[in-house]
Amino acid sequence: MDLATFQRRTVDVALQTLKARGPRRFLVADEVGLGKTVIARTIAKELRATRKRLNVMYLCPSLEIAGQNRPKFVSLTGIDEREYDSGEDRLALVPGAPPQEGGGFRIFTFTPETSLPGWKPGPRTGRKAERELIRSVLDRFPLLRSVVLDLDRDRAVGRRRLLPEHGNLNGYTAIGIERAMRDIFNCPTGNVEKAVLVWLERKDVDVVELVARFRSVLALAALRSKTVKPDLVILDEFHRYADLILPRTEHSDERLKCERARVHRLLVDALLGGEDRPAVLLLSATPYRLRRLDGEEIHPVDHYRSLIDLVGFLADDQDYKAVVESAFRRYHDALRTAGTPEGIRNSVYAAKSGLEELLRPLMARTERALVHEKDLFERKSRQVKIEAQDLILFKHFAETSGSEFAGWAPAMWSSIPYPSQTMHGYKVWDLLAAAKPAPIEAGSGRGAFAHPQLRQLAEMAGDPAHLSLPWQPPTVGWWKLEGPWSTKRQLPGKTLLFSKWRGAPTAISALLSIHLSRGLRKPREKAPTPLLRAGGSETGALVGLFMQWPNLSMAVEPLKSANASVATVRRDARHQLEGYLRGRGIKLDGREKRPTWIVAAGVERAISKSTYQRVSSLASRASRGAKARDWQKLDQIFHISPAELAALAEHLLSSPGSIVARCVARHRVPQDTAGQRQRVFGFAWDNLRPYLGHRAFAELILAATRRKRYPEALGEAMVKGGFEAVLDEQMGLLGQFGDAHGIKIIDQLSSSLLDRPGLVQFRHGRTKHRVPVQAVSPFAGGDQSRGGKKNGKRLRSDTLRRAFNSPFWPHMLCTTSIGQEGLDFHLWCSRIVHWDLPGDPVDFEQREGRIARYGSLAVRRSMALRHGGEALSQADTGSPFGRLIALAREVKDGRTGLERWWLPESARPISISFDWSFSLRAARRERMLQDLLYYRLALGQPDPAEFVAMLHRVGAKDLDARSLAIDLSAISRSAPPAQ
Repeated sequence: MDLATFQRRTVDVALQTLKARGPRRFLVADEVGLGKTVIARTIAKELRATRKRLNVMYLCPSLEIAGQNRPKFVSLTGIDEREYDSGEDRLALVPGAPPQEGGGFRIFTFTPETSLPGWKPGPRTGRKAERELIRSVLDRFPLLRSVVLDLDRDRAVGRRRLLPEHGNLNGYTAIGIERAMRDIFNCPTGNVEKAVLVWLERKDVDVVELVARFRSVLALAALRSKTVKPDLVILDEFHRYADLILPRTEHSDERLKCERARVHRLLVDALLGGEDRPAVLLLSATPYRLRRLDGEEIHPVDHYRSLIDLVGFLADDQDYKAVVESAFRRYHDALRTAGTPEGIRNSVYAAKSGLEELLRPLMARTERALVHEKDLFERKSRQVKIEAQDLILFKHFAETSGSEFAGWAPAMWSSIPYPSQTMHGYKVWDLLAAAKPAPIEAGSGRGAFAHPQLRQLAEMAGDPAHLSLPWQPPTVGWWKLEGPWSTKRQLPGKTLLFSKWRGAPTAISALLSIHLSRGLRKPREKAPTPLLRAGGSETGALVGLFMQWPNLSMAVEPLKSANASVATVRRDARHQLEGYLRGRGIKLDGREKRPTWIVAAGVERAISKSTYQRVSSLASRASRGAKARDWQKLDQIFHISPAELAALAEHLLSSPGSIVARCVARHRVPQDTAGQRQRVFGFAWDNLRPYLGHRAFAELILAATRRKRYPEALGEAMVKGGFEAVLDEQMGLLGQFGDAHGIKIIDQLSSSLLDRPGLVQFRHGRTKHRVPVQAVSPFAGGDQSRGGKKNGKRLRSDTLRRAFNSPFWPHMLCTTSIGQEGLDFHLWCSRIVHWDLPGDPVDFEQREGRIARYGSLAVRRSMALRHGGEALSQADTGSPFGRLIALAREVKDGRTGLERWWLPESARPISISFDWSFSLRAARRERMLQDLLYYRLALGQPDPAEFVAMLHRVGAKDLDARSLAIDLSAISRSAPPAQ
């Protein structure tokens, strides 16, 4: 992806600092959704240009963010992501299994909480593999080993021992480990073994503390090794773990706490300091709200104090920090200046200009408000009406939850629907589970919901027919869509929902999923058998449906005209196929009506025996059962009847396999090797087929056709629903907006199809149920599954993120603040729902920044309105979506590059909240929206509340407000000298 103008300029100003002598620390604080990770990747690439090798250490606060952004940095190595060995994901384990080097890059990806010991209070004994390494270190100190193993044995009465086995210390040196031990146990001279033994005699330590301390030894030794020592440290969303750059000062007299603080400092210095210190790049959209790992804000009231502390770290100069602090004081005083509006403006302008000069060498921040005066979103409020059944449920919940939780009852009930059935995991659940079931319960799948907001949400999400759509319609339809995708009816599209309470996403997902399936399954009732299963005599027809015919698939290039009907497209396909077959000597006569897959296979073999070998090889992998036909023995076919011609044309136009084949060719996915062809067929057969076999899809599709058999109805739906246009668009998104190229596009397509539903707990009466959720899913983060990094399954949350960023299920994703920062959900979603209001405008901005991003659905819809018709007319056999993007790129960029790819000219994304009449929530919402435009400017200010108050005081208009805001954007500075 080419950098936009503002991104290129940000890279340039950051490199000025990162390549210079001195602390080499820089902050990119761009507003959410402006591509900070892409900027960081480019900075790493350009730093590498002047050296043989660059160790890049990427730290982020969660495995979800790591899973999303790791491929961007791995692409620097030039190694296929499927083949790339990322090594271990903890510092202590990395020396023995470092990430694979490629292109002069090693990419390390960690989360501080798991990789750097001692970040959170309490016992942290780490992973078993880390303890095995500690056991091997102890073998070098026989006396210490004996004492520690005795302590471990005594502790392990009735429990598992901490240090039972040996590990492999490959990558470590004895000198490196001993040096780290001396530093961690504060033993600069003398016998280090004796020093540790003396330390163990203390009453305030035990074998658990020793394990934690030795984890620090291994981490420190790893950071000092040449293999691991970083050359560039990227701290993404660093404000969520500010302990790394601003360690807490330990004021306690407790010896152990002081020691832990000292060890913490040693690890930080090894990571970020030292004589040969690395370049440090900080990324965060909200750098002024610094939080520690326990969630505590460093300066919860005076956010500008956090910025001053941050400046001290970036400059690594207390004198410079003092100068900046004085400038902040002048700016803060100017915001509170009394007098005439003109006098206030002049005072603020002078103070902010001085502050900009001091901060620009250390940071850059780009904001949409620089180029966009209006609100980015179309804001809608849904009127909430409370009904009698809602109050019945509230009364039951309030009485059941008891006095301990009475104060929480209104807030929890308003956010978590049917609390007596859904609030698993809360402390109040014991009381709810022991009480009689609520007088009104969900679970039948019929009737209106007994929750005011959920009724509104169900209406927005659509009826079961909407939720049963197997894919979303394309941005640019190649013809008039019909059936369930018809533009004659309003399609709700995808929805991203944010709630305050963690119980709300699972409750909403369960309830809407029950609504979709029209009721709970009975206890012990088996799930309905999926369709499109392989086996039996029909296997050949099913394999043919998903087969990529090398020649025949290309015989038909679907007509592309926004005003064309499906019938016109079918006639054109038949005409194309007839001409193609005549040109290859296939005669058209007779009255036979052989199975279409037999005809396709026979004609394909007649056209080319060599390419048919590929087909039969793939078919033999998929065909199962004693009755399955052997594709190697199928005869060539040199003549077909008119009826067979019509059926074959319909098959080639509509079968998933042929559609995949054409899309693969359009996007230049290589098919040169057997392995590549297997991966493409595997996507169609192993991923797309099981996905499309879902019963909910079949019910929807069969209801919209006269065809009785699902495979035939599915083919018809492929045409009516514009599946080829959808797949073309998704492949274009992965290739042109992402980091996937060639066969990687197929791999990412495969990973975006949910292989099985998640399960959510739900109680009905006294019975516990596990509700399958796929169309509506909760996104609550997750840990890596067991089975090891290579053999274990992908993170559920990462799978959900990929699926939501595709046109396939889920259509609604429900999350809390865990999905609020650092994650992308914008490719197929242009509607966000604030189930609960955010705490402040910063959170508002973070939430909406998930879908207001580069190349978002709203942006593409705007482009489609402007260039869609021209793209279809020029596409020929190429990708219409690719042509749409090419036409958009031919339009001259604005001053910053934000104007077209981040800011839709029309069709703005939608932001929905709920209006509870006469409630404090309604008043708070109105106040927040009233100040939203000012706050878009104020979010980049160190003291947003005072800034907004000043703007109100002087009566500033939009343009005037922009001139008074601190501007740290790279695009507004004079061009830096050439590198």
